[in-house]
Amino acid sequence: MERRTPFVGTWDVVSSPDFDYDYLSMEVAPYVRLRQEGGRIVGNYQVGLQTGNLDGWLEGADRVVFSFEGMDELDPVNGAGTLSLKDDRLTFVLRYHQGDGFTYECERRR
Repeated sequence: MERRTPFVGTWDVVSSPDFDYDYLSMEVAPYVRLRQEGGRIVGNYQVGLQTGNLDGWLEGADRVVFSFEGMDELDPVNGAGTLSLKDDRLTFVLRYHQGDGFTYECERRR
């Protein structure tokens, strides 16, 4: 039986060095929702006007590497990213294909 990873659950995006909270929460409270499917970590997210899905795998006990695709307003977006755990804090990084990268700090939803 596979052990459940500590990444599983819903994480609230609480800050970003790249965006203010007014932007992050334009439509809904920003979040990252993760679940484990076998050896994969999959989920969805919404930050600001962007929504998407991610598909990744564990790379050590405290790091997930993933690909993502979604929509930012009406424009398709895709790329790769990382999830890193330190204590009870999750860092969520999106790196757009041939574009920018953005970082989001998250706390586990209680």
